[in-house]
Amino acid sequence: MKNYKVIVIALLLGIIIFGVYKYTQSLKEQIIALENEGQALMQTLEKERELEQKLTQENSELQDKLKASEEKLTKLNDDFAQVQDAIEQLNSQVSGLIAENTTLKEKEDKLIKELTRVYNEKKGLQARLSSITELKKAIKELKKQVYRVGTEVKEKIKAKNTAIREGNLGFLIKNGKSTYPAKVKIEVKPLSISQ
Repeated sequence: MKNYKVIVIALLLGIIIFGVYKYTQSLKEQIIALENEGQALMQTLEKERELEQKLTQENSELQDKLKASEEKLTKLNDDFAQVQDAIEQLNSQVSGLIAENTTLKEKEDKLIKELTRVYNEKKGLQARLSSITELKKAIKELKKQVYRVGTEVKEKIKAKNTAIREGNLGFLIKNGKSTYPAKVKIEVKPLSISQ
């Protein structure tokens, strides 16, 4: 029985030693696996750090680009406002030029009508003045016009003299000279018609 106990103890000791050995082997394998996993995690962590640095750098570059784009956009908005102001000024100038053009066209139409009338009058005068009888008629008409104008002028002078007589009877003196109207000489020259 003593042997039996020794055998059982030896067997138990063998089992314990074998269990401890297996447990140690298992622990070594787990430690190696954990070390490998730790290294893999470290590599992953390093890659993630590199990726984070890269993303940070890209983010910084994007922010710089965004600031540059915002500055360009602000400049473009300012330029657009200036261009809009210039367009408004040009539109107002164009409106003014259109109005001026319309006025000039109206004046041109009036001038054309006036020139046509003068041309027709010239043609009529040329036709009238091409014969001696017509010339005599024209001279008579001119004499009548001269007489009418002379009569009108005389009436105006007479009316003016009457107004002066009624007011101060011609006794006003300015700079040592009488303000009473002097005689008016009217000289009528015949109209020279060029053919």
